[in-house]
Amino acid sequence: MWEFMSSRKHSVMVKDIDEGIHRVLTSDYAFLMESTTIEFVTQRNCNLTQIGGLIDSKAYGVGTPMGTSSSQHI
Repeated sequence: MWEFMSSRKHSVMVKDIDEGIHRVLTSDYAFLMESTTIEFVTQRNCNLTQIGGLIDSKAYGVGTPMGTSSSQHI
C-alpha cells in the first residue's frame, strides 16, 4: 500500500486531517486516520463513517515520578 501511495503522492496524499476529511466528503476518497481521531470526527459529523476495524493496535502507558498520585498535577 505504501509503494502505491508514495508513487502517486501528489494525487493521494493530503497535508492534514481537514484536507483528508474534505476530500472524503467531496469525492471518491478513503482516508486512513488514527483510531481516536476518527472516533472523535465521526461522532461529530454524521456524513462520515468508519469502515472496517483497526489496522494495528498499540497499548501505551504514562509514567509518573515515584511517590506522586493521580490527583497531583505534574
